[in-house]
Amino acid sequence: MTAGPSVETRRLDIDQLRNAIVLSLIVFHTARLFNRQPWHIKDALTYREADIAVALLDVPSMPLLFMLAGASAFFALRRRGVGQFLLERVRRLFVPLVFGILALVTPQVYVERISPEVPGRHSPIDFTGSYLDFLPGAFGCCYPAANLSWHHLWFLAYLMAYAVVLAPVFQWLSTERGRTLVARLTGLVAPGWRIFLVALPIVAIELALRRRFPSTHDLAADWANHAHYIFLMVVGWCVASSAGLDDAIKRNRIVAAIGTVALIVAWFSMPRGFPATALAIRMAAEWFSLVALLGLARVHLGRPIPFLAAFTRHALPFYLVHQTVIVLLGWALFSWSGEPLAKFAAVAVLSLVISYGLARAADLSAPTRFLFGMPLSVPPRTSTS
Repeated sequence: MTAGPSVETRRLDIDQLRNAIVLSLIVFHTARLFNRQPWHIKDALTYREADIAVALLDVPSMPLLFMLAGASAFFALRRRGVGQFLLERVRRLFVPLVFGILALVTPQVYVERISPEVPGRHSPIDFTGSYLDFLPGAFGCCYPAANLSWHHLWFLAYLMAYAVVLAPVFQWLSTERGRTLVARLTGLVAPGWRIFLVALPIVAIELALRRRFPSTHDLAADWANHAHYIFLMVVGWCVASSAGLDDAIKRNRIVAAIGTVALIVAWFSMPRGFPATALAIRMAAEWFSLVALLGLARVHLGRPIPFLAAFTRHALPFYLVHQTVIVLLGWALFSWSGEPLAKFAAVAVLSLVISYGLARAADLSAPTRFLFGMPLSVPPRTSTS
């Protein structure tokens, strides 16, 4: 098998692409205020344009984050054993998950409970009283019937669970037999256009499981998502470990971008009477978009982009706080109506600034760095001379 450079311990394009996706979640979750699906807080009016924005951003964002997590696991396990890898995941994922549930999700549930005037709440259970009054009942299980929830932090819970499940798999893939298997698979899909055949297992997983297991973010019963995301994490590992796969993605980036647009247009154009076909087209669009974004990042994000590179340290705390900030702003600005574009822009910009400020504030002390899953060491100051 042709492996990546042995001296490479992490990839700047992976870090910066992940950072860009995390930042794009500001747009995604702000659009959730205005689209027609229930959410934790909604605007008084909903708009089809917001539905389109949510649907488009939903195609690549979470699948790409899981795929990049698999690639990152490859580089992490090159520097440490499985035990150290899992201990690091406990500190970087489980600790901020628990902290986030207690400190960051509870305010989201509270403002949903005290907002009977808001249409489209995901869990329309009313409460009257202060936040302190709410806290004694805040941890009854489980949302939406009760208050305890992980909301957007499901991503951390899933990553933690997948790390436990996949660590021995990744360890085996690092053995001679595992490397041989990856080399054979690379030989099947890397040449020419065959990288796009990886869409077929994704389509098969979705067609087999999605109707029986709709997306719930319930760890115990979300089997379609588990199969889908675990597959993508393994693919991410293989791409990071194989120069052949990496090169195939880079070479096919433009075709993938064109194909993504064509498939999304076809998906939006499908009549309602063909749900299986629409699902297959949507999943193909997902894989094409992943190839396009990974390939474009490999070409254009392999050098430091000042803000994106620096944001790596603050991406996790930013992710932790951003949805709480958006929900609270949506609640505070509920009475502002009639100017959806201005309101969208205001919420998005304010959320970006406040979330980044909070992420930077989390970097000011060792206890907050620990709670937010950040590196515990203080970053060295860069010289200005």
